[in-house]
Amino acid sequence: MATPAKHPIDESLVAIYEEHFLTHADMVYRLAFALTLSLDGARHFVGETYKAIAANLPKYVDTAEGGASGILIETCWRVFNEHKGNAFSGGQSAVAKALQPLATSARAALVAIDVAGLDAASAARVLQISDKDLRVHLAHARRTLLSSSVQL
Repeated sequence: MATPAKHPIDESLVAIYEEHFLTHADMVYRLAFALTLSLDGARHFVGETYKAIAANLPKYVDTAEGGASGILIETCWRVFNEHKGNAFSGGQSAVAKALQPLATSARAALVAIDVAGLDAASAARVLQISDKDLRVHLAHARRTLLSSSVQL
């Protein structure tokens, strides 16, 4: 049986991955949790997001330094939407209960703006929704959380 050929590792790509993408793992985890409302789901989608980033790393070389957050949110959102049929046990935490009434797109908008710190135009672009829809989702999410009786 032939041994698979080893590909040389490009150290500059490894540095970009570590310095610009891995430093945002907490943000990706928060988005994945908001989307799935599940610890298992969050772990799954964080892993899938980083696999997708690693597989396409050369195309991010020029944009990673200033845009890693957007790239990660866009990738996590895409991976989530490609695997919507996956079922995960729901969380019982106060955060999961507070986010439960919101549509996934509203939860994604909330995390993109309030956790990742993207501006509205960037968040709308990475979530592939109109700026108006993003603002509607965000306003609804904030209003719902403010009026929630769940103690965080």
